[in-house]
Amino acid sequence: MNLSLPRVHYAWIIIALSILLYLSGGSITNAFGVVILPLQAEMGWSQGSITLAYGIAMLLSAVVSPYLGMATDRYGSRSVLFVAVLCFFIGTALSAMASEVWQIYISYGIFLGITQSCLNVTLITTATYWFREKLGLGIGLLQFAQGIGPAGTTMLIGLLLAVFDWRFAFWTLCIGCTLAMSTMVMFLRTRPSDIGKEPYGGSNDTIATRQFSREVNKLRDKVRAASIQSTSSFWKLVIVHYLGCLSHAIVIVYIIPIAVLAGVDPVAAAGVLSTLALVSGFTRFLTPIIAERWGAKETMAIMYVLQGIPILMLFWTNDTWAFYAFAVLFGIGYGGEGSAFPIINRRYFGEGSLGRSFGWQLCGAQIGMATGGWIGGILFSVFGDYIITIGISVGASLLGAVVIMTMDNTDRVLIEEWELKLPQYARSEALLSGTS
Repeated sequence: MNLSLPRVHYAWIIIALSILLYLSGGSITNAFGVVILPLQAEMGWSQGSITLAYGIAMLLSAVVSPYLGMATDRYGSRSVLFVAVLCFFIGTALSAMASEVWQIYISYGIFLGITQSCLNVTLITTATYWFREKLGLGIGLLQFAQGIGPAGTTMLIGLLLAVFDWRFAFWTLCIGCTLAMSTMVMFLRTRPSDIGKEPYGGSNDTIATRQFSREVNKLRDKVRAASIQSTSSFWKLVIVHYLGCLSHAIVIVYIIPIAVLAGVDPVAAAGVLSTLALVSGFTRFLTPIIAERWGAKETMAIMYVLQGIPILMLFWTNDTWAFYAFAVLFGIGYGGEGSAFPIINRRYFGEGSLGRSFGWQLCGAQIGMATGGWIGGILFSVFGDYIITIGISVGASLLGAVVIMTMDNTDRVLIEEWELKLPQYARSEALLSGTS
């Protein structure tokens, strides 16, 4: 009897590599809250000046995201990801050697901001190219990693801080994660056609498996992107991403200082951040699957409400157990808030190049992260508490749910006739007839 192992489609290898890349290098900015108090205690810097580094990272990430999306479409994932690895190495090394707060702005704000943007834009874009079926499952697995990654990174940094110091923590991440990321990027490919394969669920005679010339592909990508950006739902997705990220950035950056201010032990406070990140991993996994099956628009709106309502608990929570209860409840909505974006993009804009579109939407997300990550420190410096900051977080989530419900229904592709804007030789029928 012959026994043979079932073949694994390379799409799942792409997802596995993407997960490992995000776990290695994409979580460090979302674990920023764990280093605020150690930097404040040792260096004497204010919370406002420290969190400005986070704001710079998110703002820079917002600026470069659209261009990284275009670079992914034009030059491929590996080129962009090697830039991410280089920036991660420089950023963590410079952070470990910092002695002035402005040096953190450069190391954490600029280099690690670029790292996060490279990973966020490129990995999601690449995943959409590899799936014609079960995209929700693939995205769910990748989003799960984005949830548990900060949990693991936060706990790792927290343990290193307890035993050593923040400089040793950065050096550990610098050396270990750079080596791991460099290895994984070598095996990643942008599109199935790069290695003579088809998307998962594709067939030999689909247009996606055939090749236009490079010049025609550039033209098609440009016209398709312009068609996508001409829809109101595209720009509403940018706004919604901004509001959702503004809301949860406040929580993930300031939950540790908020808990410590309420009398929670710093190590236990770090556990609160890890808990909400871990819980979010499960809804990050489930939300794309639910959205693909029962509707992305409605799923997103529900998750925005579930993200916003638990934040009200922070107005009165003082006990350690209550902070952990908050972490569980908030983690449910936080995990689902952004996980359905790739699904709703596929529903609205169909199959094809989405790098530029994801780049613009992540631009909105990162501006939201920058706003939320910085404003709490400024308001704390002025008022000495987080009351207004918490209110802003609640309001942003609920407003996001309202905007989502004003968007188009997802029962049809919004740009079905985009190819009519192309010259005849660049249309799909020209490729199928062999005249391109």
